[in-house]
Formats: sequence, C-alpha cells, structure tokens
Amino acid sequence: MKTAMWALVLAALALWSAPAWAAGASEAAGSEPLPVGAAFPDVSLGADLSPEHRTYLGVAKKNGPVRLAEVTAPVVILEVFSMYCPHCQREAPALNAVYGLLASGGQADRVKMLGIGAGNSAMEVELFRAKFDIRFPLAADLDFAVHDACGKVGTPYFYVLARKPGAAAYTVVLSRLGRMDSPESFVADVLAAAP
Repeated sequence: MKTAMWALVLAALALWSAPAWAAGASEAAGSEPLPVGAAFPDVSLGADLSPEHRTYLGVAKKNGPVRLAEVTAPVVILEVFSMYCPHCQREAPALNAVYGLLASGGQADRVKMLGIGAGNSAMEVELFRAKFDIRFPLAADLDFAVHDACGKVGTPYFYVLARKPGAAAYTVVLSRLGRMDSPESFVADVLAAAP
C-alpha cells in the first residue's frame, strides 16, 4: 500500500513539474522571448520566398533576399516552428484555420501570417508546407539567426507584430508559447491586441 501511495505522489509531482511540452510546446534552453512593447528585429526572411508569397506579404522585389521591414502589412502573425516539433505538426491545421478565418473575416489584407522554420533548411520547410498544406509563407532559418534574434524561443511560438504607418519597425503586441486554444479564440486575441 505504501509503495502504491508513493507511486501516486511521484506521478503527481512529475505532472506538476512537467515541462512546457505537456501544455503543447517544446521548450528551448536559454529562451528569452521579446516582451510586449519591444521592437521586433528586422530579420532576414531569406531569398526562397515564392513570387506569390512575396505578393501576399506586399514585398515589392521579385527576387533576392527579403527582410521583415519589406513586409507592408500593418499586422503580422509570426510563428516560430520546427518541422521536427510534434506540437508544431499538430498545430498546422489550426494555423490553416486561422488563415481561413482572417480571409473570411475581411482581415486578410491587414493581417498577414509568416512562419520561421528554426533550424530548418529550405527543403525541410518545403516538406512541412507540402505535408500540412500550409498556404502562408514559411521561411527557412537553418543557422537559427532569426530564432536567436527573437529570443531563442520554444516551438511553436507566436509573435503578433504591429507597425504604425511610417514606422520603420514592427512592435510586439502579443507574445505566446504553445498551441492555441482554438483558431477562433486566437484570431480574437490577435485582433484585440492589434486593433
């Protein structure tokens, strides 16, 4: 009986102290997310964005490297993901639903979505896009440069960025680790944070 009781106590402690992945995220050592109100760095999105994704983001140039500052949308939902993250894989259908909700709600011109594949090559990002039928732009971050610049966050990590007309940089208006409760509640949170 004592052994069974101790087993229950240890199991309860393990659940109580479980890492963030139990809540739908993979943690990252040394994570220091950018706080709400911080300027988001003008990171490189690489040169692999397709012409249709450049058009979606409002980027004028048709080829060559793209920087975040070249995106013209007033609001960007930026997800830091990894194709190897099981939580990111499970979250992919919800992100497609968010994309659809923004379009059906008349927000598609104002709010754009962008994924950054932390530690992923262009090929890995393309495999993730194809497997989960992702319709918004995904950028490779093989050397973790973007990941490091935005706080070495776990995955999936969501930053909602807003930029006022004429401003050079985006500002963080929402910062969140882990899977969303629902696409509808996430869109509501985004629109509340970036009216």
